[in-house]
Amino acid sequence: MSQQPTREEMIEAGRAFEQRLRRAQASLGQALVTGRSADGAVVVLASGLGQLKAVQVSPAVFDTRDVTALQDAIAQSIRAAAANAADLARQEMGAVEINLY
Repeated sequence: MSQQPTREEMIEAGRAFEQRLRRAQASLGQALVTGRSADGAVVVLASGLGQLKAVQVSPAVFDTRDVTALQDAIAQSIRAAAANAADLARQEMGAVEINLY
């Protein structure tokens, strides 16, 4: 039969877990991810937390003046950046485990 953890051990485990979460969140906040439209006309930069940082549009987009294509490219880029941020968050948070005994 295993011994139950003491109150102090549980508090310390909780503090260690919180510290790992804070480090992962800080790391994600500093990381940059990109999202690119299928045609490469739009690139979105976002933090690892999914905060939009910049949108880059190829000047060639203005030659075609296809508003619908540009809207689609922007939406694709934002979705791709969000997916990349989520993947990075899973990688960072994967190292964090809950151990409550």
